[in-house]
Amino acid sequence: MTREQLVVLALSVFAGGFAFGVTGFAYGVVASLFLHHVLPPREAVFFLVAGGLLLNLAALPRFWAEIQWKGCLPFLVGATFGIPVGLMLLTHLEPTTVRTLSSIVVVCYCAFALSRLEAAPLTFSPAWGRIADTGIGFAGGVLGGVAGLGPLLPSVWYGLRGKDKREARGLSQPFALHVQGLMVVWLLWTGSLKVTGVTSLLFAIPPMLLGAWLGLRLFDVLSPSRFRLAIVWLSLLGGIALLARQILASLGEL
Repeated sequence: MTREQLVVLALSVFAGGFAFGVTGFAYGVVASLFLHHVLPPREAVFFLVAGGLLLNLAALPRFWAEIQWKGCLPFLVGATFGIPVGLMLLTHLEPTTVRTLSSIVVVCYCAFALSRLEAAPLTFSPAWGRIADTGIGFAGGVLGGVAGLGPLLPSVWYGLRGKDKREARGLSQPFALHVQGLMVVWLLWTGSLKVTGVTSLLFAIPPMLLGAWLGLRLFDVLSPSRFRLAIVWLSLLGGIALLARQILASLGEL
């Protein structure tokens, strides 16, 4: 890598780490805006997934007491079935097409969430609530397989269900660990892991952890309403950026 590429890499993971510290999931959303400019596609995907996994492992002791294992289960079950679907779509369809459709879903979903920020939380009976949570986990797994952004959809959903910021972190930590862990295993199994991806990740760990530490300081003082607003806006901007990147990629192929 050139010196300029290393600077972009360090700044992107610092910003991604900061976003993760504030929200608990947005490392990939923010870092992906820059990483594709300095890393080949496969290395960028590994970087997003493995970096997010490291951040979630580092933050796990901080939020261990908030983890709701029973509440996590429907999301984890859904994601387990969703990830293979996302990977299958990438195998059998054009990646640009799949990611464009995924980004449209994310933008529409976040726009709906924005319209409900001041509304009462979504409520369901226990049985229907588990079904809805499993469906969101499945959708998150599909998005994780397609674009490496699995925790995005559930993180917005927690706010729609009226979870406060610590309850949301207690749900997002195990979900992200599950999705990102499965993705890392898949990358290893398929031989997608490259030496450049590993060495770049090692270089990026210090600024990534520094950004996460600073983001956690802000998380501690954010009000619940500002926390939900930060989640939705970061997700919406990430979806728009993903859509714009796919449109530009399509135009470049014309």
